[in-house]
Amino acid sequence: MRFFAGRKQIQTELAVTQPAEIENDPVTNCDSKLAGTADLAGQMEQTFDLMEDDLRAAARGIASGATGLRGRIGEQFERLAEIRQESLRLRTESDATNENAKGLAEAINELATASNEIDAQVSQSSALADEARSIADTASAGIRELKDAVDDIANVVRLISDVAKQTNLLALNATIEAARAGEAGKGFAVVAGEVKALSVETQRATDVIVANIDRLQSSAETSIQAVDRIIQVIGEIRPNFAVVVESVQNQVASTHEIGAAAHRTADFVNAVVDKVDTIVNATDLAEQAGSAANKASDEMAALSADLNRRFTMMIRQSALGNRRKHDRYPIERSAELTVNGERISAKTRDISAGGALLIPAGETKASAGARGHVDISGIGRLEVRIANRSHHGLHCSFENMGDAENAAVQKVIAGIISEAQWKIEVAQDGAARIGKAMEKALASRMITLEALFDTEYCEIPGTDPMQYQTRAMKVLEEIIPPIQEEILAKYASSGMIFCVSLDRNAFLSVHNKAFSQPQRPNDPLWNAAHSRHRRFYNDTAGLTAVRNTRPFLLQAWPRDMGGGKIVWMSEADAPIFVNGRHYGGFRTAYNLG
Repeated sequence: MRFFAGRKQIQTELAVTQPAEIENDPVTNCDSKLAGTADLAGQMEQTFDLMEDDLRAAARGIASGATGLRGRIGEQFERLAEIRQESLRLRTESDATNENAKGLAEAINELATASNEIDAQVSQSSALADEARSIADTASAGIRELKDAVDDIANVVRLISDVAKQTNLLALNATIEAARAGEAGKGFAVVAGEVKALSVETQRATDVIVANIDRLQSSAETSIQAVDRIIQVIGEIRPNFAVVVESVQNQVASTHEIGAAAHRTADFVNAVVDKVDTIVNATDLAEQAGSAANKASDEMAALSADLNRRFTMMIRQSALGNRRKHDRYPIERSAELTVNGERISAKTRDISAGGALLIPAGETKASAGARGHVDISGIGRLEVRIANRSHHGLHCSFENMGDAENAAVQKVIAGIISEAQWKIEVAQDGAARIGKAMEKALASRMITLEALFDTEYCEIPGTDPMQYQTRAMKVLEEIIPPIQEEILAKYASSGMIFCVSLDRNAFLSVHNKAFSQPQRPNDPLWNAAHSRHRRFYNDTAGLTAVRNTRPFLLQAWPRDMGGGKIVWMSEADAPIFVNGRHYGGFRTAYNLG
């Protein structure tokens, strides 16, 4: 910015000093002086042309690089989106696998518990079988001992039976002998009878005992056979129990191993989920970095385009640098454009000797390069080519103009300038008064030159749209409003909407009071329309106005009032100089039409 400011100051000094030098030189040197000045102007114009061409080439290169970078970033975004999608799918599947693994681990734990219980029961059954075998062996031994005792008793009983039988025979013999003895043998006969009766009873008792012993022997034999069978069955079952115990123990061991494997699987799945989360987080960070890079690329391209636009505006609005073939003047006239058989109702927004900006009344298929004709109220029919189509409208270039067409257009332009002459004078007077007020503030040391031209724009927190302040703000808010409000009050009845001064970067520190209301919290639409001070207006119209160093500028532009509301304005602008240094521009705006 210092370079451009210095360049303007040099131009001003040349404009001031050269006439004096020419007056003091001999007449014979006038032509050479003028020729030198013309050569210098030509060289400067060529220099400006080269600078603008180089800047445009650099801007195109930056834009191309930014486009390529955005393309690559876009591809990375697509890859990242795929990674994110696959990662999220893997996360979903991993979560499902994790749940299945947990369920399997729980089921295996339950199976292990059941297997342990079975193992305990089988072990207990095996122990009971061993105990039953031991008891059966003991019972078998007892029964065999009982059988042996019964056999011994049977032998004794048989012996008693034999003795009873023999006693009976002896008693019988004794009875016979007593009978033979007569009276002498009666007493012996009684004893023999009693012995015989006792032997008979003994025989009967032994018979009963023998019968019982026979039954007891039979039962003992049956018991021995049953116990032997039990022992045999237990002996047959015992190997099976051993096989069952071994199988159950193997099952328990396998179940524990499967359970451990299931837990390891669950742990692995958890680790996979954690890794997926890491991948997703890394993808998020990569997307954020990509977004930041994309934003930086967009900002770089925007800054490049803005620099190109600002520099071009500065060059175009200087006397030497203006390569525009025709100046454009704001005007609203009814028009009808006909291209490719399509008839389009429109209005003009501005006009020059070489073309016009048309605003179609509705949708149109007309595109850049199309040729046709336009009928403009007060001018007539002109052949045109659509040079460009933008959000402002259709930029049309006049073609094949004859003398009559040229005369009609020039007449309209002359009328615009004539009608706007008082507006031009108001703008120039306002610019001069603002410049003088700033010079007075500098002279009285209210502000320094560095502070007045301060470009360190500091954001004002909590404002929406964002507002800014500079070191010059306090002084400007003191010296500018009296001038601006006086001019607006005087010419408001003539259609003036506002009049403001801006610096060379299109920063508007002090607006008219009607548009300098305190911002409302959380109401950006209202703020955009009513709190228009302390903001930048660096659109094409704004930069054109503040970079203009020619005596005046007439232009039309769309004023954004916020909320999608656009109002077309016409304005007369004049440059502000402070001690010969270009400060910015004084803009006076009126409703177009």
